[in-house]
Amino acid sequence: MTMRSSGPEAGAPLEAAVPRVGRPPSISTEAIVDVAIEIGLDKVSFRQIAERLGVNVATVYRYVRNRNELLRLAAFRLTLSRRLPARAHAHWSQLATRYAEEMFESLLAEPELVSALLKGSIGAHLEMDVLEQFLAAMGRYGFPPEEALQLHRAIGTLAIGAATGVIAVRARQAAGIPWHVEIRRTLIERAEDDLPNVRRAMAPYLEYDEWHWLAPLRQLLAGIAATRGEQLPPPEECPARAAKTPARRPNEVSAAETAQRSNR
Repeated sequence: MTMRSSGPEAGAPLEAAVPRVGRPPSISTEAIVDVAIEIGLDKVSFRQIAERLGVNVATVYRYVRNRNELLRLAAFRLTLSRRLPARAHAHWSQLATRYAEEMFESLLAEPELVSALLKGSIGAHLEMDVLEQFLAAMGRYGFPPEEALQLHRAIGTLAIGAATGVIAVRARQAAGIPWHVEIRRTLIERAEDDLPNVRRAMAPYLEYDEWHWLAPLRQLLAGIAATRGEQLPPPEECPARAAKTPARRPNEVSAAETAQRSNR
């Protein structure tokens, strides 16, 4: 009979306590977090980490108690690696925009962090550290902490909301149910005179751009600049957006063509 563990990895066979020969394996909390990020936070298991580090699962749990703690540590590590842009910016709006882009890219890189945010499992210490960094940076542009806090909340709302939407679209694509196919199917299934306003707006709606949220972000920043008697400088090109401009697939019907068919 195979014994089963009642611990964190219940259902997995117990590993035999075989004495190790030679020097003990190098393991630390930092090494565990590095391996977790390398594997991917959305699919990593403690058993995978143990196998990668050459230790027992129980050893990993001596350094990291559970998955929530692992996510908090990983979020902190990713935040440290994606601090506010180091180079000088001529205007505060450029710094705020790049900060929003960094947040968005971090969440797309590790979708599991969105789930951790929604569950409140990231932890207040990390949130306060990141907030202090942002408030201090904006203070150098004359923003009192209270105003910088409002800007930080607005940026977070846009970036996190946008990342959540993109992750959902990508999940549909991975599941074999592309978002644009679902939308077209819905329009076909409904009566021709149903959803008239949606059909009129369908062309731009189907031209999906993962970075569409940068437009409302700029409008937000323009409003703040106006209250300060300033004018926004021209927008800087986002490196990640420029590198990932999607190309139309040869067999894909354009949004405009879909809209025309829907209006017939």
